[in-house]
This record gives sequence, C-alpha cells and structure tokens, in this order.
Amino acid sequence: MTTVQDANKERLELALEAAGLDLWENDLVSGDVTRKARKIFAELGYGEEESLSYMDDIFKIVHPEDVPLIRTAINNHLEGIETQYRCEFRVRSKSGAWVWYANYGKIMDREGDNGGRRFIGVTFNIDDRKRNEEMLAVRGQVWRTLVENSPDTIARYDRECRRIYVNPALSELTEGGTNALLGKKPSEFPGGQDYIVFESKIREVFETGRDVEFELNLTSHTGKKFCNHIRLTAEHDLSGSIVTVMGVGRDISELNMERQKVNEMAFYDSLTGLPNRRLLINRLQRSLATSARSGLNNALIFIDLDNFKTLNDTLGHDIGDLLLREAAQRLTACMRQEDTVARMGGDEFVIILEKLSERVQEAEFQVGAFGRKILAILNQPYQLANHSRHITPSIGIVLFSGNQLSIDELMKRADIAMYQAKKIGRNTIRFFDLDMQTAVENRSSLEESMKLALPLQQFEIYYQPQVNDAGTIVGAEVLLRWQHPVHGTILPADFIPIAEETGLIVDIGLHVLKSACQQLKTWEKDPGKNHLHLAVNISARQFQQADFVEQITGLFESAEINPARMTLEITESMVLGNVHETIKKMHALKEKGVKFAMDDFGTGHSSLSSLKRLPLDQIKIDQSFVHDIAENDDAAVIIQTIIAMGNNLGMEVIAEGVETAEQKDFLIQHNCVNFQGYFFGDPMPLNEFECLPFQTQRVRPITKKR
Repeated sequence: MTTVQDANKERLELALEAAGLDLWENDLVSGDVTRKARKIFAELGYGEEESLSYMDDIFKIVHPEDVPLIRTAINNHLEGIETQYRCEFRVRSKSGAWVWYANYGKIMDREGDNGGRRFIGVTFNIDDRKRNEEMLAVRGQVWRTLVENSPDTIARYDRECRRIYVNPALSELTEGGTNALLGKKPSEFPGGQDYIVFESKIREVFETGRDVEFELNLTSHTGKKFCNHIRLTAEHDLSGSIVTVMGVGRDISELNMERQKVNEMAFYDSLTGLPNRRLLINRLQRSLATSARSGLNNALIFIDLDNFKTLNDTLGHDIGDLLLREAAQRLTACMRQEDTVARMGGDEFVIILEKLSERVQEAEFQVGAFGRKILAILNQPYQLANHSRHITPSIGIVLFSGNQLSIDELMKRADIAMYQAKKIGRNTIRFFDLDMQTAVENRSSLEESMKLALPLQQFEIYYQPQVNDAGTIVGAEVLLRWQHPVHGTILPADFIPIAEETGLIVDIGLHVLKSACQQLKTWEKDPGKNHLHLAVNISARQFQQADFVEQITGLFESAEINPARMTLEITESMVLGNVHETIKKMHALKEKGVKFAMDDFGTGHSSLSSLKRLPLDQIKIDQSFVHDIAENDDAAVIIQTIIAMGNNLGMEVIAEGVETAEQKDFLIQHNCVNFQGYFFGDPMPLNEFECLPFQTQRVRPITKKR
C-alpha cells in the first residue's frame, strides 16, 4: 500500500523530471552520496558503466578551468560565506563537446555550530542559455564596435525625448561632448526651432512606430557647417512595445554639392561644355515653334568625325577627348548667337541653324555655305599634345519649317543624310532627300520580311554546274534565291549583306547546308548523279559559331551521306580574323572527309604563308580576273600565277565566271581544268539542273542563257 510519503516522493520525482532537474544528495556525516545525479550522464551520452564511474568522480569530466570554481563555491557555502551553493560549469560529453550545467544546492539540518547533516541540490542543463548569452555578447560587442567607430552620428532617445546614449561621432561635434548631450532633449540642447522640429519627429516615431527621415543643417563647435540626413527608427522590447528611438545621422554635404553640380550640368556636356541631347531637344522644340510663327526655314545639321574611333583606339581616350574639345571650340566659333551647337555623345555634334530664308532654294544655299565653312574649319590639322592629326567630318543636313515633321523624324532625316555622306566617301556634305529615306525604309522592310522568309519557305535552292575540261558535269555550287511575295526573285547580293549584319545568316546558312545534304542523299540512289559533289558558301558569321564543327558533322550524320561529296567554300577575309581558329575548325572537318575551297581567290589579302597553312582542296579563281583575260594582260598573268601556285601546292583550281569559249580555251591551255560560269550554265532550280546531260562528255556549252 502506497504511503503518503511515497506519493510525495513520486510527485517530487515527476516535478523534477518535468523541470529538467537532476537531484543529488550527500550525507555530510558519513560522507556517502545518498543520491546520485544520473540524468546528466545519459544526456551526455554515457553508458551505465561509465556513468557510475563518473558519478563517483565527476571532476574527471569537468572542464579543468571550472574545477576550482566548483570547489570554491562549495567551500564558501560550507564555511557559511554564502547561504547557498551556486555554480555553473562545463562537462565533457561522450562526443567530446563541452556542455554547460548549473548546480544549485544547500546544506540542510544545521544545528548550532555543526556543519549540517545533508548537502542536497539539483543539476540542470543551461547550455542553450549560455550559448545565447555568448552570442548576444558577441553581437553586443560587434554593435558597440560599429557604433563607437561609425562616422555617422548616433543617439538613442527615451520616451521623454532625452538622450540616453550618444556615440563619439556625435559627442565630438558638440562643445562639452557627451556630458553636454546625455539627459538633454534636443529642444534643450542645442535648442532652437530646428531642434524643436527634431524633437517632434522623435515623438512621431514613438506614436506611430514608423521610421522618419529628414535633413538637418548643423554647425559643429569648431564652426564647420554641414547637412545631416537623419533617420529615426523605433526600438522595441520583447513584448513589442516601443521603448527607445534610435537616430542615425549621415553627413551629406558633399552629396548635396554633387547634386547641385549635376543639376547645373543636366543640360550640358561635361567634356566640351556644349549643350547636351536634353537641351538640344528643348532648343529644337523651340526652333520648330518659332519657325512656324515666322515662316522662315531652319536647318538641323548632323556632324560625325570620320575615323574617330581609330584615333581613340590608337592614341588613347585622353587624346580623343582633346580632339573633341578642340572640335567643339571650332564649331562654337562659327555659331551666331541664335544658333545652337550640341554634342550628342561620342564624336557626334548637332547644330540648329535658325532664321534662314523663307525660300527653300535660298535657305539651301545659306546652309550649304555654312556647311562648307564647317567642313573647312574641321579639316584644319589638330595639334593634340605631341600628335598632329587630320580629321575630316561627314555632314548631313535637313531643312525644316513649322511643325510638319516631329523631332524624331527630323533627327532621323539628318542622321540618314550624315550616313549618306559617309557612304559616298566621307569628308563631304549631303542634304536629306526622300530617295534616301525610301532606300533606308526599303532596307528596313526587307530586313523585317527576311525574318519570316525562312519559316515561310521563301528561300529556294539553285544549282550552277561545275564542269571539267572534258565538258562533264562533276558537281554544282549551291546558291540561294529569295522568292519574295511582293518583290519577286531577290538575288543574294541584295539580301546576304543584310542577313550577315542581322545574324539571320546563321539560320539561313544552316538551312542551305541541310538542303544540300538531303539532295546528296537523294542522288546516291541515281546512278547518273551519285558521282556529283556540291559546293556550299559559308559565311564568316556562320563559321565563327562556337559549335560550327558540331553542327556540320551533325548534319552529315543525320543525312547519312559521305562528307567527301561536300565542299565548303570560305573567303580570304574569313581567314584574316583568326587564322589559328580557322585552321583548327578546318582540320576537325577535314578529318571527317569534308573538302574546303578558297572562294574569290585573289581579291582578298591572304598571304602565301597563310594560304600554305590552310588545309585547302581547291582554289576558285575570281570571276573578275576571268572576265578581263582578253583585254587585260595583268589579269592573264594573275590567272596563270594562281593556276601554277595551286598546282604546285597540290590544290585543284576552278575558274569562276567563264562566259566565252575563248576564256575556257585560255584556261585549259594554262592547265586549269575545272570551270563554272554562264558558258556552261546559269544558276538554276533543281528540276532544271537534274535535266542536264550528266553522263555525256561535252565540249560545247550546256546552256548560254543569262
């Protein structure tokens, strides 16, 4: 039967367990440990046998630094110095980690002078608390370090708006330092209207909990004036109540000065001091309005310095800046008071010439004379530090009167005229006319149409026969025609340059290669055509693709054709960019069996040494040399040289643009035995090409149409 004493003991054990306490008791008379703390050893990961060992000698696993603390705490209590035994210490766990525990105990049954009969207490885990205390201590130290060393002024205010903390940056500004600031409200010290407002903002943060930012002009005790940007932030206790407000001030005097400079320079170019684009647009708006009222013509002039980038790259940006400043000064010297010269950026200048004649022809004469003056003054030599340079301008001019045209349209027209000046050779003047804009718009329209040409299958593959000296068709060059729904057939010369500039050439080129592979696969089943090879032009942009080799080999593998029946034609200009990379890609494809031809040979700038390094199979003599054989002895000599060089290097030679029997005979006489040109056949659609006599040897032309 359970006694009351047993029940009380059970309740005590449950309470101790719930509280995480481990009870221990020592008999001070006998010296025996009548109750041992067991729970902590289980927490520390020790087994029963180890626990029993450490219970008898706990100091084996107590941190050496903490053993003296425990002994001192026990002795102080035993000797009556302390009414209670309290100690915190570290104990080593089974894993080797140090875990914090606390001992609270007291000597019981003291009578008279005796030392007591029992020493009873509890042990409990305080590791989380100690870790948090350490973390908070570190954070507190970091915070103090940051605040004490911050260049920003920092203060903390209580609910009465009194300063309860100031950092050194703030105290150093004030005569009297920290002592003069602590315990004072801003309205009390330094006082004044600005600080009364400051104090009201502190109260606002206490009331709303929202941050407040404002600027305050200050004067230090040394007389230095500056502007502080102050941010007031609420600080809360654990219950969420606002207990203090933190104020952080940052000196923004230099920033304000910079803002002022930026504001002053918002309408002017920092390098030349000329009006910038923003002010130019404002002036142009005004010019449109005044010309509408007066009926007079005005002019917008675009000026671009020719080859400025080359000068900048070779002599450096400092020299380039000197040139721009000098050009700006020369242009400014030419201006009337009512005119505007601005720098648009880079090496582009813009002039608004106002109050010209109301008659267009006379206005054109006036602005033309002014343009020639600009041309002359900018053509004069520039002395740039130790360099003397001659820079020419390209000038585009558009006349306007009233508001018939928008600012954007005017700018566009002047820009078009300027680029036309560059196009015809630079160092000249061009007036805008509608034909220019029509050409630009047509090009833009063609570019937009080209984006849809491939998905709409508007590109058609044409084939131009390649023939040997016996008249046998040995293959064809693959060419492209764009069957435009509006403009009809468009030749490569009219759309390939646009495709190159826009990057569309990559997808178009891949389409041509894929079509060529499919056609070679089809011809494999035809005994009359399974000997044919195809030559495909590769653009520079296409060849420069990082995965070009993988693309080509992937097409061959997908089509399951013999790569040796494909010749890829490259140009000399492609080689100049990066000879090493070109050779690397060529060798990678040569290993697969692909052949390479140098197209338009003789028109580029490849050196013989570069040519020898390239793994070429064929050289194609450019048609310009073939065309001039009869009339130009130099062309004949060049052709003979190319043929001899190709034969000596073990390369096949093929002549392009053969149009007459005389040209063919000359070429055969000088050991060129492969031909391509109108004499043998135009570029033609597949159905026409496949009707040609592939097995018959012919010495007469296949076709002679143009």
